Parts: sequence; C-alpha cells; structure tokens
Amino acid sequence: MKIGILGVGAIGGVISGYLARAKHDITLIDLWPENVDHINNKGLKITPFEEEFIVKPRAIHMGELSRIRPKFDIVILSLKSYDTAWASKFIEPHIAPGGFVVSAQNSINEDTIASVIGWPKVVGCVVTLGAGMYSAGHVERTSSIERPAFTLGEPSGLITKRLEQLSEIMSAGGITKTTTNLWGERWAKLCTNSMSNALAGLTGLKSAELRLNPEIRELSIQIAAELVNVGNALGVKIEKIGLVPANLFPEALENVVTRKNVEELIVESGKTIGTGRPSLAQDLLKGRSTEADYLNGYIVNKGKEVNISTPVNQSIVDLTRQIENGLIQPSMSNVNLIKKSKK
Repeated sequence: MKIGILGVGAIGGVISGYLARAKHDITLIDLWPENVDHINNKGLKITPFEEEFIVKPRAIHMGELSRIRPKFDIVILSLKSYDTAWASKFIEPHIAPGGFVVSAQNSINEDTIASVIGWPKVVGCVVTLGAGMYSAGHVERTSSIERPAFTLGEPSGLITKRLEQLSEIMSAGGITKTTTNLWGERWAKLCTNSMSNALAGLTGLKSAELRLNPEIRELSIQIAAELVNVGNALGVKIEKIGLVPANLFPEALENVVTRKNVEELIVESGKTIGTGRPSLAQDLLKGRSTEADYLNGYIVNKGKEVNISTPVNQSIVDLTRQIENGLIQPSMSNVNLIKKSKK
C-alpha cells in the first residue's frame, strides 16, 4: 500500500522512521524545507530509549505534490489540529480510490476531516507514545517501545478489514490495538493532553515531573472532572484516563478517599510516561502557536453546547494565550493565576 505521511514533526517523524525501517512504501510530505532537505540528503534519525537508527525515506515539500501527483492508499495526517481543515482539502486529490485519511493528531479532528472528504474515508489513530523534535531530520522517541503506541478505530465502531490492515502496518512503530469505541478513546486522550500538555506549557515542567507535584495533581483532577462531566452529558463512554476510570475524577472532588486513590494512580502512571515534554510545551519553547483551543478549548466549547461550566479549562486557555503573546512566562507561579481566575 502506498502511504503518505503529511506532517513530519515529532509524531509524524516517529511514525515515518519506524514504517520506513519496516520497508513500507512511504512518502513524507512536510512544510519545513530544511526538514525535507535534511531527510533527503542525510536521512531521518530516530533516537529512542533503545537503539538509535537512521532511515532514508523519500521526502517532498508540499509544493511538489501538484507536480508529482501521487495517489495514496493511506494518508497519515500528523499536522497540528489548527491545520486540519486546509490540509484535508489539500490532500483530497491525492487519495486513491478506496483510500482513506488517518488522523494521528491531538484533539478530536475526525469531524473536520469528514466535512471535507466524507466519513467513509476517515479513520482515527489515538497516539500514546511520546516524542519530540528540536532540529531538522531528527526526532526523539521519549517513551519506551514497550509502552502502547497507537489505538486505531473506525468512527462507526466497526472492526473492518482496512482497520486490521492499518493495525498491522502501524505495529511497526510499537504496540497497536484496535477499538470499537474510538470516541471514548479520543476523549480519554483529550483528557490526558488537556492535563499534561497545558500544565507543562504553563509551568515549564516535563511530563513525568507534573505527576509528582501535589498542586499540579489537584489541577489535573479538576481539568479531568470538567471534561468527564461534559463527555457524559454528550453520551460519550470515556475510556480509562491513564490508569484512572473516568468517572472517578468528578467523584474525587467530593470524596477524600477517592481523591487519594486517584492521585496514587496519577503518580503510578507517571512512572512509564517518559522523559520528554508534551507537544504544547514544545510549541511554546519554539515560539509557535499552540493547540490550546483544540484541547482545553475543545472542552470549553463542548461544555457550552450542554450548558456545563468549565472554568478551569477556560482559565488554562486564557493563560496559554498570554504565554503565546509574551505577556507571561512558563512558571509554577502560573498555578496561582489559574486558581485566582476560576474563582
């Protein structure tokens, strides 16, 4: 199968590296000229906990697609959530008959993709590995190959032949499973991102460090409780969030025993999370726009649809925008600003 990987940042780079090593027919498509040139001239370097390796897949700049006019059986979309709409329109002419797009992104973007290419051509990929990219042609895998990497699902909830084929392909990059509850998995991952990405960006802490801080754990529970309340109101059966059953988060705000149990599970999950920074924190370090509107902001917007207040998530979106605009810097002192703003 011919596979196009649109977006070769941290996650797209890791996927590209492992699929290339497994000899799949892949073409890398990226917006960053230096990245494309480096991959074509020197290869793509993958630095995991295990053995470092270099692969040499074909890489092209987006502008070359109209000249080459390839057709892909699978397009793995790994751009930022705010790029989803235009990217779906851009890649649509290059999807082969019977082909489909796989959303390997943060947030929940399947509906945006489907609005362009139609639901039958959409498959979801919940990414649970950690990765970072700080220089052209070099990605770091910050979680072990023994940690689950991908959960794949059809929007319909069916386990289809193409889903099983995709699972076999993606397993080159780590432990891969299929699910009949894509939306429940999506909301669980959205929760993880809305806790770790946002709070790492606001505080400057790394993923594992967040879970060891009592103040951060308190805020994490509040973020998750708001999300679970919204998801429940929308009829989503949210899967476990890390090691924690979703409905324990709202309960933890009212019950001391439950809260202690949840905090212990949060700390335990941090032991396997890896050493890297979440993508939102990486974006702030690079001076880029973040996905806050598509993570915590998604919770806020969905909360408005069902008339559920989400003050903690709203304050996190507001403060992240202030950091993006240079008004404040990432610091633990921002935790106090969250507490003040939600009062």
